[in-house]
Amino acid sequence: MLNHKSRLFQTLMMALLLPLMSLAHAQQEETWRLNLKDADIRAFVSQVADITGYSFVVDPRVKGKVTVLSSAPMNRAEIYDLFLAVLQVHGFTAIPGEEVIKVVQQVDAKQSAESLERFEEVPSEQLITRVIPVENGNALEMVPILRPLVAKYGHLAGVAGANALIISDHASNIRRIADIVRELDSPPDYQVEVIQLQEAWVGDMVELIRELAPDELGEGGNRGAGRDYSVTADERSNRLILRGDETFRQKMRNLITKLDQPSATGGTTKVFRLKHADAENLTELLKGVMGEVVAEASGGGAGGGSASGGAAGNGFAVFADAGLNALVVRGEPSIIEEADKIISALDIRRAQVMIEAAIVEISDELGQDLGVQVAVGDESGSSTPVAGTNFGNVGRSLGDVLGAILSETVLAPAVGGITVGAGQRNENGVSWGVLLQALSTSAAANLLSTPSIITLDNEEAEIVVGQNVPFKTGESTVTGDGTTNPFTTIERRDIGLTLKVTPTISADGLVRLVVAQSTENIADSIESASDIITNKREIKTTVLADDGETIVLGGLTTDDLQVSKSKVPLLGDIPFLGRLFSSESERRVKRNLLVFLRPKILLNKEQSIAATDDKFNDLWKVNLDVRETLGLPDRDEPPSKNSLFRPNIEAK
Repeated sequence: MLNHKSRLFQTLMMALLLPLMSLAHAQQEETWRLNLKDADIRAFVSQVADITGYSFVVDPRVKGKVTVLSSAPMNRAEIYDLFLAVLQVHGFTAIPGEEVIKVVQQVDAKQSAESLERFEEVPSEQLITRVIPVENGNALEMVPILRPLVAKYGHLAGVAGANALIISDHASNIRRIADIVRELDSPPDYQVEVIQLQEAWVGDMVELIRELAPDELGEGGNRGAGRDYSVTADERSNRLILRGDETFRQKMRNLITKLDQPSATGGTTKVFRLKHADAENLTELLKGVMGEVVAEASGGGAGGGSASGGAAGNGFAVFADAGLNALVVRGEPSIIEEADKIISALDIRRAQVMIEAAIVEISDELGQDLGVQVAVGDESGSSTPVAGTNFGNVGRSLGDVLGAILSETVLAPAVGGITVGAGQRNENGVSWGVLLQALSTSAAANLLSTPSIITLDNEEAEIVVGQNVPFKTGESTVTGDGTTNPFTTIERRDIGLTLKVTPTISADGLVRLVVAQSTENIADSIESASDIITNKREIKTTVLADDGETIVLGGLTTDDLQVSKSKVPLLGDIPFLGRLFSSESERRVKRNLLVFLRPKILLNKEQSIAATDDKFNDLWKVNLDVRETLGLPDRDEPPSKNSLFRPNIEAK
């Protein structure tokens, strides 16, 4: 700031200079005429401050005498522009800030930031900094051309990344340089050209061009050069699309001509290591699909027939290495590229489906038998009874009764009820016997199975829980020549619960289930049967279910009532007394079978791990219940899943 002595000196100078300065007032705007001769520059700054109303801070190094001659009246803006011109002549400049304007040496001006909000229009002599973008040309190439036009105390630089120029100079000079840049930055003669490749594959050609000419494509050190040159591959038609000026396109044409030569090996071989798909299955698919592609490319159908045998007539072949789960493909580059896309689309992680089933079967059997059998026989005449009732549908038969009488043995009662019998043989050989049987049987069963299985999408899964039972299929005791050579042939068959499911996941998360479920168990033996008897219930169906939805496949409800009644004609129809000449057997069997399924889609690894953890925790809960039953100490935390595969023997 000006000190007290400087202020006093300025006051005296103003008193001497006032007669030299005349002020004129226009009708619309106040104007001044400024005339100074060898005046101190600080007094000149003070005078401009009084006219413009701006506050100035003067660098102590700002010193000298100035001479200003003005014949025409000027307004405030023109006075300030004249002030800047005078400072420039003497090597100084003014940097406007938010509150004050700093008067400094020109060499220090480019390190200071200016604030131009106070001006309605930037003064032409104001020292400012501007960024000029370059649209088509190279900003770095323009710097040597424009540098002589910039003042010595100014600054000019090019930014390669933004392809722009940074200039610090007077506003009028920056406007002149911007006009020159617009003239130089005219767009070149850009055109698009298409080149059909004859031998090379367009994908490989683009990679070679990017390696051999990175600067021309803006991929080297001149990425920000501003040239929009490009080389694009049209893989469908094996063509290259060039975009650029004539010089660039001519250079690319020459390079492409040298590279588009026949292959020395007559084809390309590539090995694809598969991650998820099966090599043998994918080979069959490629033989069919790529055979058609090769046939279309060659213009005939022979290629397709050859491809199905492993190799096409024009050189395409695909083979599977089952050990490495890899594909070896040989053919033209365009065919290899097509096969690569197909393999990439098919070699993906397949979704899995966890299928939880609940199979419930409830059965109830009731039986009631009531019968009376009477026999009278004469031993002196014949062993055949003279009269008797023989009902085979209830308990013991008449033959059993007579046999017990003749042999004087005790008749074993029938199982499942009460048997009351009486009989006598007199001296004359006449025997009689009465047998009363009342039987009742009851059987109930409740089968609940909850199998679960995980399988790949569109892959059949099967789970069998039961027994492997032998069935007699053949028997021989005597050979053809009469010598004894006995043998028996048997066949073993799974008896129990069987569940076969093939899930298919649709694009919208719906699961299609092809289900075959059967439940088979061994029935009670029947005397007339020659071998084991089994009861079988089976369901085969195709259903749709959402992810996590529980559906019922079907229910089998049976109520079988069998009543068997035997009686003596006429005598059995007598009220009340007819019960002595009849027998009645009643059987009622009720069964109810329901099958529930719930599919859950496992799309990724995280969902598979979560499902495994849930099942493992259920197993751990069962383990805790067993340990509690055996009286073993509990564990605080469940072990890791890997501990299931290590021996763990505990004894009490």
